[in-house]
Amino acid sequence: MGAKARSEDPENTLGYVSEPGSKYNFSNEQARNALKQEEFWIGIVIQANATTAMNYAYNEGNTSYDPTGSVHVIYEEGRNALAIDELAYPAMLTFMNSFVLQFAKEKQNSLLTANAGNAAALERQAQSPIPIGFSVYNTAPYVPSTAEAATEIGTIYLIIISFLSVLMFNALNEAMMGKISLLHYYIYRLSLYPILYFFLSLLYLALSCAWQIRFDRFYGASGYVIYWMLSWVSMMAFGLAVENVNNVLGPPFTPVFFVFWVITNVATGFYPVELLSNFYLWGLAWPLRHNLIGSKAILFGTKNLLGLNFGVIIAWVAVSIALQPFTIWVQMRKKKGEVEAHKREVLERVYGKNGDEKSRG
Repeated sequence: MGAKARSEDPENTLGYVSEPGSKYNFSNEQARNALKQEEFWIGIVIQANATTAMNYAYNEGNTSYDPTGSVHVIYEEGRNALAIDELAYPAMLTFMNSFVLQFAKEKQNSLLTANAGNAAALERQAQSPIPIGFSVYNTAPYVPSTAEAATEIGTIYLIIISFLSVLMFNALNEAMMGKISLLHYYIYRLSLYPILYFFLSLLYLALSCAWQIRFDRFYGASGYVIYWMLSWVSMMAFGLAVENVNNVLGPPFTPVFFVFWVITNVATGFYPVELLSNFYLWGLAWPLRHNLIGSKAILFGTKNLLGLNFGVIIAWVAVSIALQPFTIWVQMRKKKGEVEAHKREVLERVYGKNGDEKSRG
């Protein structure tokens, strides 16, 4: 795609797009704000009067001239460290180093031609052999490194814990069928995982704090609560989906679904969907992606999409809870023989095998 075509549709384009400084009112602050709003991944900002300052340093002399202040390169590592550190940042450095080298050669040649025999000008040229350079500013650094546990690899454990919780309680759930009233059984099943994940997500937050990951840098003390709640609803989104599949299909289909669940969430969560083919656009609605985006906003101060993130994840939870009574009914139908056996067992304990009520004395 050519530069012209990219500039006409910059929001849906991968590549270099040239924008006039007037778009950002010739302001570094506004350019950085546009970066925070994710209008682009990396910005190469030519500073105002950079050419004038350079020419003055060579023509008149300026010992304080700093060529690295001519161009500012801005980016947010915290937005997606994997994509930026592996793909975007190396490409940007290659481009900028090539630009500086080429510009320096052309500028030096023009200066040599223009200042032939001018000793003072040639001396100034020798003092500043590189006429223009660049400075790199990471406006949302990926620190501390332990934050990886809360924003990338560690989030897989949210899915794994949710899956293991379903397997661990499955035997207990089946054992309780028919042993308590149907109403109480449904209340128990519908409240089990939300309560369990409430405390497991609190433990997950505590572990993150033990690794000295701070959640109060951009949202104050509320950052801890927001991250806890984000982890809680995410665990429910992951776990309740597995629970419903397990209720309807059960082994060996539950582990198969779990593998699908992990792969699809990771594939569209760790790397930007913009770098994937259109086939993966469904990943825009997958819960892990929104958990990661929300976590990065809390930890690194990237674009605040927490309302959208919570909304999508809670929608997953709402759908799963709405389906859960039906899937529990299906499971009980499949286990009808066991349910009846459990009911007889309860009756025998209360009334005895011969139908006479047991003595309570």
